[in-house]
Amino acid sequence: MNDIDRATFLNVLERQASAIQYVANRLGSATLARAIDLINECSGRCVFLGMGKMGAIGRKAAGTFASLGTPAMFVQPSEALHGDLGMITKHDLLLALSYSGETDEVLRVAETVRPWGVQVIAFTSTIDNSLAKLADVVLEVHVPAEAIDGWNVPTCSTTATLAVCDALAVVVMHKRHFSVDDFARLHPGGSLGRQLRIRVSDVMYSGDKLPIIRTDATLRDAIIEMTSKSLGATMVADSVGCLRGLLTDGDIRRTIQRHENPLDMSVEQLMTPSPRTCAPDGLAAAALAVMEAYRVTVLPVVDGAKIVGMVHFHDLVQARLA
Repeated sequence: MNDIDRATFLNVLERQASAIQYVANRLGSATLARAIDLINECSGRCVFLGMGKMGAIGRKAAGTFASLGTPAMFVQPSEALHGDLGMITKHDLLLALSYSGETDEVLRVAETVRPWGVQVIAFTSTIDNSLAKLADVVLEVHVPAEAIDGWNVPTCSTTATLAVCDALAVVVMHKRHFSVDDFARLHPGGSLGRQLRIRVSDVMYSGDKLPIIRTDATLRDAIIEMTSKSLGATMVADSVGCLRGLLTDGDIRRTIQRHENPLDMSVEQLMTPSPRTCAPDGLAAAALAVMEAYRVTVLPVVDGAKIVGMVHFHDLVQARLA
């Protein structure tokens, strides 16, 4: 990539980011609150509507709403005018996307369903265009310019509209107390489904496979235990089985470098006290994220302070969580 291409590329990204910030600064709290309430109180579905590029944004927004616990669908406006209006009921909420606010097909659908009692949220550039005048709430998604000077190719405007839709979906998700378990229920397939379905208890080592030594053990004892269990670490427990520390291969190598005769040293001197841990009912993907963030290959699994297992990085990768 030459310097001109890179500069153009970065300029577009900067304009997109600036457009989102510009819209965020202009949206009033009262207007947002009203839009959020309408979505949250909708007893039917959130029906997204848009033509062209805004139609593509509407499809994606409907998918995001649905996956985060708010029933939603996309209706193609021209198809709606030829029979698909039957998909919309008086219990639904219409979310109409038109930057100009003058898209004929979008206007005709909104005009048709308003007498049914369907409320309308407009995503548009101004508060005084035709769509805005039909709407109960107007979210003014106005951007200073698109990404290409002098060209009105939908770029910054569609990005900002999508960002606003995503933000609304997340806010309503929290208001509806939509949990990670609910999310997992709606995503049973693919890698995302695995990440949300597999718990630490499904992949952890337990019972006789666990490397555990007592706090009064020596480094010699630790090496024997680690060799027999082959996990590259051993947990250090007190007399009642509560976790007190972790000793890894790396700890042993560093100890041997620093001391001439370390084998009879107490592991309590050498271990990492209060290591990072995970819970058995936690998501395995979350445990993997901790390992990656702190560059560790094992995590003790504890219930309270009691040792119940250990997870290893390689097993999580083999479970296709990475």
